[in-house]
Amino acid sequence: MGEKPEPQEIGPYEDHGAEKAFVGPASDHLEKRYSLLSVIAFAFTTTNSWVAFASGIAVPLACGGSPGIIYGLIVAGIVIGTIALGFAELASAFPSAGGQYHIVFMVFPSSMRRVAAFFTGWLSIIYIMAALVSCNIFVASSILDLVALWNETFEIHAWQTYLLHVALCLVAFFVTSRFPSAIGRLGIAIFFLSLAGFVASLITILVVHKDKQSGDVVFRDYENTSGWSDGWGMIIGITACLWAFSGVDGPTHLAEEVPNPSRNVPIAIGLAIGLGFITVLVWIIALMFVVSDVDAIINSPVPILEVYNQALGSKVATTIWTVYYMVMFYEIVLNLFIFGGRTIWSLSRDGGLPYSQFFSRLQWNSPVRGIALMLVLEVIVGILYIVSSAAYSSFINLTLFALNITVALPQAALLFRGRASLPERAFSLGKYGFAVNLVATLFVIFFSITFCFPTFMPVTASSMNYLVVVMAIAIIVPLGLWFGGLNKSFTGPQDIIEV
Repeated sequence: MGEKPEPQEIGPYEDHGAEKAFVGPASDHLEKRYSLLSVIAFAFTTTNSWVAFASGIAVPLACGGSPGIIYGLIVAGIVIGTIALGFAELASAFPSAGGQYHIVFMVFPSSMRRVAAFFTGWLSIIYIMAALVSCNIFVASSILDLVALWNETFEIHAWQTYLLHVALCLVAFFVTSRFPSAIGRLGIAIFFLSLAGFVASLITILVVHKDKQSGDVVFRDYENTSGWSDGWGMIIGITACLWAFSGVDGPTHLAEEVPNPSRNVPIAIGLAIGLGFITVLVWIIALMFVVSDVDAIINSPVPILEVYNQALGSKVATTIWTVYYMVMFYEIVLNLFIFGGRTIWSLSRDGGLPYSQFFSRLQWNSPVRGIALMLVLEVIVGILYIVSSAAYSSFINLTLFALNITVALPQAALLFRGRASLPERAFSLGKYGFAVNLVATLFVIFFSITFCFPTFMPVTASSMNYLVVVMAIAIIVPLGLWFGGLNKSFTGPQDIIEV
């Protein structure tokens, strides 16, 4: 595998009056194909809080009813907003398609940066895998649930959902690898469609549904059926509400394909979280006024389908809105294939994958082989859905768990190394930076622990949270790769050039 490279001290960028970005080997880098609006659209449609949270409202509802989910979202928005603020500054300082992987390498001490960056890169790949299979299985499940809605004799089997998952992944691989620029334009259209759907959904729910809950029920009737005490139930509910803001790192993986990434990437991150917070909070409050059977929503395999059934009482209306949600979620799938392919490519160009030279080559100015590897991983991991629902759910829980760790890790490093190590950047937190990095780190530590708690008590074999076990198994892969020889070939990001 060659001699082990000596760790290189890569300090802050020098200011030569030109924008800096990491683009890997000068002979093989991505073209500037995305505008600021495209990156904002990527960021918003990946997070798409009011849409994405529709698949995860069952747990916070069980942990506190309407007040639990409303106030849980407010607290979760503050938590993720703080984490995102600190991460946006780092993304401004070190723009790269590697995202967290590249940032960790740049802020860690030279003695630790190679191993820290390597495991951060693989943790990012694992997180994207989990997020992608979650969204795609949701789309596949929704298709089959629509069939069951119109055909009561139709019986849904896990293998049918899996095959649909594979088919949807094949389509996503083709369009994202061959037409990445078109995905950017599609994202803009979906961005405005999401905002239009948000307004239309509010009107539909509040106008069509006549028997609304009272304000006291919505804002004050705290009903905890999770089995936890009220205090712990609220914490578990807040932890579940964090899912509304997943995907904060998305724009960073496009940094090499957008002009002025030091400015534009933080803008995209901020707008995605800000718009996401406003839309999901308003939508949930409106929804709580029309929900009549909380238990039915908690027990539904597709909670949003049950919500619209209760709110609208019409198969046709429910079908229309379910199709709309499938379009929104499939856009997230496309985005994650884009992000995943670029993360794999970024890691491979630094020797972080077996056969790195193969995966580091571009086709059509796109990391097609990296996207193809993500496709293979999705076909494999989707089997969990058939084998064990508990194992599948625990793997999905890796999404936000691993993401938060990767975006908080470089912020924690700054607390020890000092913020003076940061280069000049378009977005700076200035004197508030240390406090933001500290609070973000503490938030991630606390909620990483609560993510490991079971959501319902008493615990059964099916309701047990196996996140720690799944995380340990997931870490075995990069651990084996590292000691299997990649510790000798992996260099970490080496080339910083002007663009």
